[in-house]
Amino acid sequence: MSNFLSLAQAVVKKADAHLAVHGHEEFHTRASELLLSSGMSETFNLEELVQETMRAGFTSPQTYGATQFSDLPVTLATGEGCFLDLYFWRRRPTVIHNHHFCGAFMCLEGLNLDLEFEFIQTRKLGRYHALGPVTLKHTNHLKKGDVKSIPFLDRFIHQNHHHSDLSINVCLRTPELGESNLSNYLFSGLKYDKDPWLLSRHDRLEGFLRLCQTDFEKLDLDIDDSLYFVIQNFHSSSENMRFKKLYQFLLQKIITETGVDILGLLKEHESCYDRIQAQYD
Repeated sequence: MSNFLSLAQAVVKKADAHLAVHGHEEFHTRASELLLSSGMSETFNLEELVQETMRAGFTSPQTYGATQFSDLPVTLATGEGCFLDLYFWRRRPTVIHNHHFCGAFMCLEGLNLDLEFEFIQTRKLGRYHALGPVTLKHTNHLKKGDVKSIPFLDRFIHQNHHHSDLSINVCLRTPELGESNLSNYLFSGLKYDKDPWLLSRHDRLEGFLRLCQTDFEKLDLDIDDSLYFVIQNFHSSSENMRFKKLYQFLLQKIITETGVDILGLLKEHESCYDRIQAQYD
């Protein structure tokens, strides 16, 4: 086993010992300390890592599938209460999001521009959507060996900009905690929770839309269904008449029931995002 993988296992063992005594409350602080003192950034070699993880003796169970979390996740070590992953990122920005786990990540290759935000809810829209200002709090430039802690949920809302053709971060983290949802945020102030129940309804609705004729106005579609469908299909260029009819129906439902200019919020967000994306071209 390579020195790098041995260090990964040692970090997870120490993290497990901390969790057994102190729990999750301030685990992000301890995780940062463990990564900083681990020596992993000094010993990391990408070519050796690729060779090591493709050997038959490397049997660490993979936590996530390819592209499920980052462009390529690789689980290096797993403990009783946490695990350590490598996350590979292409050159791009992420969405603004929080996390339903806690821990810390360290830059091993590339350059991360990490923007940390604050969201203050001013209005609830259904169960899974809300409005409020999204305000930039901190800008962090993370290079090789730099560490950023990941507190739970709204204690850490961020957007990570991967400015290198390939960025690699190592992340010491817990699994998902409790029943809390991951949330995404628009620059224009709209928060939406990625609730499994809501996402499954959306997938089912889009499946019915593709496969059969249905009077969608008779379905029990609420404001969360409407907001999520419009957000996810904002860029759609579909000429399908059933799609157009449903989109307009749900859009009107949002306007009538909430008075929110959802298209205006989406266009404002896209304008901000385009200005950021232009920095990558």
